[in-house]
Amino acid sequence: MNSPLLLGVDAGSSRVRALIFTLEGDIVAEGSVTPPLETPHPGWATLDADQLWQACWQAIRRAVRQVEDPKRIRSIAVTSVAEAGVPLDEDDRPLHPIITWYDTRTKPQAQRLAEQIGEQRLFDTTGLNISPIYTLCKQLWLREHKPEVFKSTRRWLHTADYLAWRLCGIPATDYSLASRTFALDIHSLQLASGLLEEVGIPPSWYQELVPSGTRLGHILPEVAEATGLSQDCLVSAGGHDHLIGSIVAGALTPGTLVNSMGTAEGVMIFMDKPLADPTLGRQGYAQGVVVTDRPYYYLVGGLFTSGGAVQWFHQLTEQRYSHEQLIEEASKINPGCDGLLFMPHLRMGSPPNAVEQARGSFIGFGTYTNHWQMYRSILEGMACDIRMITEAMIKPLPENSVQRIHCIGGESQNRMLMQIKAAVLNRPLQRLNMTEAVSLGAALLGGMGAGLFKNLEEALGGLKYGAETIEPDPATMEAYQAHYEQIYTPAWQLLQPMQERLQQLYPVSLD
Repeated sequence: MNSPLLLGVDAGSSRVRALIFTLEGDIVAEGSVTPPLETPHPGWATLDADQLWQACWQAIRRAVRQVEDPKRIRSIAVTSVAEAGVPLDEDDRPLHPIITWYDTRTKPQAQRLAEQIGEQRLFDTTGLNISPIYTLCKQLWLREHKPEVFKSTRRWLHTADYLAWRLCGIPATDYSLASRTFALDIHSLQLASGLLEEVGIPPSWYQELVPSGTRLGHILPEVAEATGLSQDCLVSAGGHDHLIGSIVAGALTPGTLVNSMGTAEGVMIFMDKPLADPTLGRQGYAQGVVVTDRPYYYLVGGLFTSGGAVQWFHQLTEQRYSHEQLIEEASKINPGCDGLLFMPHLRMGSPPNAVEQARGSFIGFGTYTNHWQMYRSILEGMACDIRMITEAMIKPLPENSVQRIHCIGGESQNRMLMQIKAAVLNRPLQRLNMTEAVSLGAALLGGMGAGLFKNLEEALGGLKYGAETIEPDPATMEAYQAHYEQIYTPAWQLLQPMQERLQQLYPVSLD
């Protein structure tokens, strides 16, 4: 009862969660709060920085109240979505709402970056493909549309940086968050200051770069009073949510590809060094780095609306059906849903077809089509897209680079989706029995900074969790191979010209 506890904060796309763990990874307590999201225009989505901080400390307080002796909580670290951030003035006051990572207003800025700097140079320097989600595009938007904000900005803090700073008063940025900015040279592990100056962004906005798990400082007295934490609790640098969760899921083990399944879905594999293949960036893949005891480079591709597509379906049907009811009825339907095909690109296309104007679609509706077929076809579309992402992603890697696939995240708990995905990929999948890998990863980083672990290897080595292997079902595997190869794969090539024409005639934001 006197052993140390670790607190990890996950500031995700929709809510802030605070979880308290033992050193072995067992959950002791949990608190969560959803900050209000503003959507002032189609395709725009913002969070108020002060309201986000309020949600953070309230979530922490809810978790801490469940612990009999809060002094046992020795450390805290924050992980978050990566590309969003807060501009602060010289008095450290937020100047503008946080532009969320998936906000689409920054498409013109991304295009101008491609024209001014060059797509290949950006990829060679930063490892990133041309996409409007990255931090630099948001900063350029502020310069063009909010010049008074731009002129008054003195520092920029990413979401996790901002919350850690509010906790302890020490500003810093870890390398995994910096990797999603267009501002980090992933080869030198330094700011790409020349690139920033070339596009008119002051390098001084960016904070000191530190490894994840670096000790920052003690909880501020006023924060300790508000949350119930001890003032002896130490704050450490966290990181990018998908990556930190993937490390906990075994991504650093050679031959392991991690599929992080949430509102958005990421597929990533770690490498000893960045790849120089010029096609990767053009296809929409990105590279980056996490630094703890040493740099760990990764290659990642993502589906922006994975669990988001399921959430959209629930909203469309006004929550009339529970997950259990949908799965029960959809399980009675044959693979391919009697010819109903779903393309899951509700918010931009995914690699290797990362086209911004992509729109989701159903093909094959009939008078017999029902909600259960629609639901199953959504899951099938998600699985097929992940196969397309994965196959193109591992093509430049050495043969047999992927020996196992580990799945984490909320959507991995959908057994039907996992069974469909195993059959579509024609591979066994390891579903890890840890639904909170991201928060746990943040907690372990906090423990490293507090000296409770010598290094990342020791932190991971003490975890106790099981895994379930989901084998491809021979009864459906052949049908899904045909569905993927003969229907899903050619569908994109057939639809792309129509997608472009739709965007020309109806130039609406696709968020």
